[in-house]
Amino acid sequence: MTKTRPFGAASCLFLSAALTLAAPAGATPWHDFGPRAMGMGGAGVALAQGPEAVYWNPAGLGQLYNADGFSMPIGLRTELTGTALRGANDLFQLSEACRGGGSLCTASAVSRALDDLGGRGSGALADVAGGFAIKIGKAAFFALNESYAGATPRADRINVGACPGVNCLSNNDSALILRGGSFTEFGAGYGLELKETGLLIGANLKGILGKVGFDEFRIITQDPGLGKLSNFKDNARVSFMPAVDLGLLWDLRETWPDLRGRPRLGLTGRNVNCPTFSQPAAAKAAGETDRFALQGQARLGAALSPADSWHLVGDIDLTHNNTEVDGFTSRVLALGTEVDLFNQPEFNLPLRFGLKKNLAESSSGLTFTAGFGLNFLHVLIDLAGQLSAKSADERSLGVSRSAATNLGASFRFAMLYGGGEERDGAGPRRRRAAD
Repeated sequence: MTKTRPFGAASCLFLSAALTLAAPAGATPWHDFGPRAMGMGGAGVALAQGPEAVYWNPAGLGQLYNADGFSMPIGLRTELTGTALRGANDLFQLSEACRGGGSLCTASAVSRALDDLGGRGSGALADVAGGFAIKIGKAAFFALNESYAGATPRADRINVGACPGVNCLSNNDSALILRGGSFTEFGAGYGLELKETGLLIGANLKGILGKVGFDEFRIITQDPGLGKLSNFKDNARVSFMPAVDLGLLWDLRETWPDLRGRPRLGLTGRNVNCPTFSQPAAAKAAGETDRFALQGQARLGAALSPADSWHLVGDIDLTHNNTEVDGFTSRVLALGTEVDLFNQPEFNLPLRFGLKKNLAESSSGLTFTAGFGLNFLHVLIDLAGQLSAKSADERSLGVSRSAATNLGASFRFAMLYGGGEERDGAGPRRRRAAD
């Protein structure tokens, strides 16, 4: 039997190029794209299969065991960081109490609200992702949207009058700064195996239509709990940039046929050319940078399939990823598992569980995830959710109210044919002509 070397010069160059993405100080956070990945803690790099491989790892498009078809996922997530939301809500309540001569208006309460508002890395985040991808053979075509929004507080400790008093907060300029953007990607991806080594490479070429928004509003005159997105949208500016994603996937079973459990290693770099988009005039007037950057991301993943119906996965960010909240970064470790019940070609019921932790922020707690799917005659419907173990107070004055610091949900509808996209486990290795 002729054996092929598992690595060559081309693959080493590719690996080196991808690993350089770990160098940037910041990048845009990852979405837990699709319910399969979300249900497993947000891990998907080494288990990238089917149309959604264009997001998680385009090298996955080149696998022999794979499925063609289309997928339409959508998901959203919110995160509270620090005590900013509590400070903003309390400060708004205090401003109303001071104007009306209420008993809540005290110097100590105002000081405490400003302290809560101005904590390092405090704020609120939200992201939404969804779209359409179709896979045909080793190629895929996609239109995906990824949207980010964040609120960073600005605490004004100077313009505070005598408290209690009608003018205690009348001139206070404390504000929430809203940043973010909606980025729609149109493109194509392709994956291939290097000379039957088990090493696959892939890439996406895409164009991104970016709509960047900005706004800031005074807390004492506008209720933070009601939100305010009209100016954020009105101030938005649209621009276009090309971008490139790279992927690497090593199926060790294809390199060493007797290896059990089908271990896989994956490496993905998204937006490796670090595209930037025009900021609206309001952002520039407020002292923001001229360009909003989608800096390159890099993520490493591993997967193991002890049986056809059981998968174990794990991902870790190689980049420290910036967010829209000043001083708050993201570097996620994600772990998860999937167990397929009634594991038959015509009917399958996968159950998924996982957890994740933001390693960049010591105050970040564990987030638990779970999901399930119903796969019947090529039709797939999947749901997943995530909920943090920690909660944060949204307000402390009047009626106290708390919320989970991390909350999300995802849904997918897909139709897949051949390859066993959801059943690609530790089954018999393919036979090669050289065997």
